[in-house]
Amino acid sequence: MVAVEPRGVGRDARAAVITTLAFVTAVALLPPGSYLALLLAWLLLTFAGALVGISPGHLARRGLVALPFVVAAVPIIFLRNDELLWAGSVGPLTLQISGAGLRIALTALLKAWISVQASVLLLALASPPSIVTALRRMRLPDVISTSAGLTIRYLELLRDEARRMLRARTARSASPVGVGRERIGGTIAWRARTTGNLVGSLFLRAYSRAQRIEEAAASRGATGSLSVGTMPVADPRLTIKVVGVLVLVLVLTLAGALLPRL
Repeated sequence: MVAVEPRGVGRDARAAVITTLAFVTAVALLPPGSYLALLLAWLLLTFAGALVGISPGHLARRGLVALPFVVAAVPIIFLRNDELLWAGSVGPLTLQISGAGLRIALTALLKAWISVQASVLLLALASPPSIVTALRRMRLPDVISTSAGLTIRYLELLRDEARRMLRARTARSASPVGVGRERIGGTIAWRARTTGNLVGSLFLRAYSRAQRIEEAAASRGATGSLSVGTMPVADPRLTIKVVGVLVLVLVLTLAGALLPRL
């Protein structure tokens, strides 16, 4: 895995934040089936990542974290009745696969995947304190900027907690493959149950940690506003960068409208 240190510490991160928000919004507004426009958006994203030393493979792997959250769109493949690709019975169930539903679900998956990569690139360009400061300079409510900063920090804690739990599980397992290549450690159902217990334990630990953090913050007189230190010097080229962002959004919008949809 490529380790990228956060950049932009002590700098005005408004351009990076505005670019990310505009890019994600433009991607989210693309109509279903705009695969060529989504490919263009991903190529632009990987080009920007290459400029700061992030490989496309690293971005693509980090974007896979969005896959579990797109599962909610899968039922639409079987619920819509238009553009039927297949209909039949699977045991006692009668199923049908809709081409329109498949298009919507796949588009949602690609949008989420690309949007997560844009967020990863933002965190590589700007540190969490600079992002919070940028949101405040954009005159957003303080509760939004504070929630964003705390969310970033808390997700890092959860990531470290998950790594420790996986490391502990690995330490208690000699090998996933036994002598003679036979599988050890239980059946697939047993492994699924173990993974579910791991996720549930992580959720309980996350809830407990959040409660402890809230109590510790309240005991120290926290006012609900995240302290980020001194304000960085304003970016003198912010206007030019914002104009460039508007051009980028226009290009993606036109691509979604003009390029053929599949």
